[in-house]
Amino acid sequence: KLRERWGVIYPKIVARWEAKAYALLAFLRHPKPIRRYLYTTNQLERLAKEVKRRMKVVEVFCGEEAVEKLLYLVLSHLNEAWGARRLRGFAEIETGSYHVDQTQ
Repeated sequence: KLRERWGVIYPKIVARWEAKAYALLAFLRHPKPIRRYLYTTNQLERLAKEVKRRMKVVEVFCGEEAVEKLLYLVLSHLNEAWGARRLRGFAEIETGSYHVDQTQ
């Protein structure tokens, strides 16, 4: 259907999509309850925002090591905070109470 609809207008893009479809749609091979965590960039955006916020406070770093230390501290803090969270959908997977959609 993709080639029929868009192949004439965007032949290069359709060809690339078809060549890489397996990789581009990899998130569909995971259980449905957790897919939204795999195809969204929310966590990455949150991470970048937090690093930027912390760097604004410091303004001037005395060297590369200071930047690395700040990054380490921010990442450690977020890792600890996010590690304690229970994400929706994962409990269903642990108990096996989800339905695997084999059509995709």
